[in-house]
Amino acid sequence: MPILYLFLLLGLASLPNVAHAAPTLAQAVAKLDAKYLQAKAIDTSDASPKIEVGSGEDEGTPKTREIEQGPIKAILSYKEAKTDTGDVSRTPVVTVLAEGKEVAKLEAEDLGFGDPPVSVQIAELDPSNSALEVVASFYTGGAHCCADTKILTASKDGTSWRTVDLGELDGGPLTATDLNGDGRYEFETRDNAFLYTFGCYACSTAPLEILAIEDGAVKNVTRDPRFRAAHEAVMKDIVGNVPDDDLNGFLAGYVAEKILLGEGKEAWALMLSHYDHKSDWGLDSCDQKLNEQGECPGKTLHLTFPDALERMLKENGYTVEK
Repeated sequence: MPILYLFLLLGLASLPNVAHAAPTLAQAVAKLDAKYLQAKAIDTSDASPKIEVGSGEDEGTPKTREIEQGPIKAILSYKEAKTDTGDVSRTPVVTVLAEGKEVAKLEAEDLGFGDPPVSVQIAELDPSNSALEVVASFYTGGAHCCADTKILTASKDGTSWRTVDLGELDGGPLTATDLNGDGRYEFETRDNAFLYTFGCYACSTAPLEILAIEDGAVKNVTRDPRFRAAHEAVMKDIVGNVPDDDLNGFLAGYVAEKILLGEGKEAWALMLSHYDHKSDWGLDSCDQKLNEQGECPGKTLHLTFPDALERMLKENGYTVEK
């Protein structure tokens, strides 16, 4: 055998076996979930009357604004007060009229803002009554937070109105969307339980959460089959945004969304192959309920990420398949 040929063989034998290198998380997700790359985006455009005011949009005193649809009118006005520093604080006030008569009024909490973000919307949310609903969503302030959203709705016989509290959810003022084109509006948000749990805010992926108003009450309809297309659209976004690091915050939301799509078992297997063994974010757990100061009165347990994730998923209503 020629010496040059022998050297070439020895050199090739010493090269790393690139063909058999383990796939990255992004590669594994892309292979497993390639079908979702073809998912259609949900058309969130609609003609429902809205008022949407962002911080800094109004110079001076914000204007009173009105929207109406049929017999329902919603008026956004402001209540002014002086702060301790001499600045002007403006508090949004939403007034609802039906057939020209005032039926409800809602005032936001005074946060000391001069131009607080707010949104008001008239839409069909609850089919149990004959009147449209009014959505009022106020910004509460704070890092990445929050929208305090309330729904003003009529009773079944239309003789009285009341306020349904959707709660405080991550993000700015919230409006409802017709997610499946049936003429009824829902709230598209994310499961806030996943934020900061296994990583920073920007490092956290949260599964889709859908809230509806039924018989004058908030109902979680996330798992309703009629919203399958919305989940597929969310998974398309997740597949296209796999991080290079801070993997555990991503994997938690990824596994949860796959559970909602009925594919939790394969997602769990992928997670076991790709989670970050070095990260300890969210792995400490107390064996007792935390006290009022948020401290653990008992023993602090240090879990593995799979164990911590399984516990967290079950606590929030996600069935884990292995």
